[in-house]
Amino acid sequence: MSAKIDETVLLDTSFLAKFTLGSFELEQEVLLMFVDQSALYLERLKSPNSPKDWFEAAHSLKGSARGIGAFAVGKRAAQLEKVDEPLNASIRTAILSLLQSDLEETKDAILRHLEVSDDAVLI
Repeated sequence: MSAKIDETVLLDTSFLAKFTLGSFELEQEVLLMFVDQSALYLERLKSPNSPKDWFEAAHSLKGSARGIGAFAVGKRAAQLEKVDEPLNASIRTAILSLLQSDLEETKDAILRHLEVSDDAVLI
C-alpha cells in the first residue's frame, strides 16, 4: 500500500530524493528544468488557442509537478484540467492568478532547497 500524498506540500524533498536516487546533481537538474518548463506551461495557459491547448498544458504541468514532488502545483494543475470554459478571459484570469501564486511559492521552495539565488536560475 502506497503512502498518501499531501497535496499541500510545495516540494517534497524526500519524494524527490527517491526519484533522483539521492543524487543532488540530478535533483538540481530536474528542479531547474521544472522551473523553466513550468513558466512555459503558464504562458500556454495564459493564452490557449483552444480548450485542447489548455488541457494539454494543464496536464503536462500536473505530471511535471507531481513527478518532482511539487504536489500543491500538481493539485492546482489537476483542477485546471477540469475547467469547462478556459477561453473565457475572466475565468482564466482568476484561475491563473492562483496557479501563478502556487508556482512562485514552489519556485521559492526549490531555490531554498538548492541554496541558490533567484538570479542564478534565470541566467
